[in-house]
Parts: sequence; structure tokens; C-alpha cells
Amino acid sequence: MPERRYKGYRIYAYIALARLFAELNLELQQPDVIARASEALGRLTTRVSKEEILHAIRSNSHMTEKVIEYLVAEGYVEVRKDDRGYDVRITPSGVEHLKRYDAFYRELYRKELRDHVRYTPRPEYLRTE
Repeated sequence: MPERRYKGYRIYAYIALARLFAELNLELQQPDVIARASEALGRLTTRVSKEEILHAIRSNSHMTEKVIEYLVAEGYVEVRKDDRGYDVRITPSGVEHLKRYDAFYRELYRKELRDHVRYTPRPEYLRTE
């Protein structure tokens, strides 16, 4: 049986940020993306649950909690709890971080990202140009 390599929470944090940014329906390379993201966050009606993050990173609930705690501590996401559950949203700081380091993360984690989507269609938010 092939050995399953542990990826670490930082690549999962990148995948989670990319997934949350995808909810804004914006292009990361836009010159004014941070201003547009702030506007989009104000009118956002969709939700991303912790379970959706779990499915995006394809890991267990412990790792999902660790990733979300890290992203909250860094100020890249916020988590809101209401009667329907948890709503995870990217913050303007998270958008700025993703814009600044997206190309770096894609290059650094190229092999891991390829392995992450090996048996499933690659989600649009993880596509490579």
C-alpha cells in the first residue's frame, strides 16, 4: 500500500483561502481586486461552512480546525456562528495575502497541489495557467 504523505497545514491554508476567495467571483489578477473584494464581501449572500472547507482540503476535522484557527489568528478569515452553523469568510487582509503570495504558493506547492487533485477534476480555484 502506498505511503500517504502528510501535507501540513500551510498548503491546506492556501487551498482554503483560494476556496473562500472563489466565493467572491473575482479574478485575483485584477489591479483593484482588494477594493472590489471589500465591496463583494459587503454584498456576499453565499456561505462556506466548515464542512465545505473540510471537503476542499480533503482532510479530517482536526486538520480543518487547525487550518481555520491558523487563518483566523492571522486575520485572513473570520468565522461567524448562527442558527444554521458556521460561516467562514475571507477578509480583505486574506485577499491581500492571497494576491501577494498566490504565485509563490502555486510554485512552492506544485507537486502537492497536483497530488491533491490527482483523482478528481481540478476545481476552478486551483487551476494553473
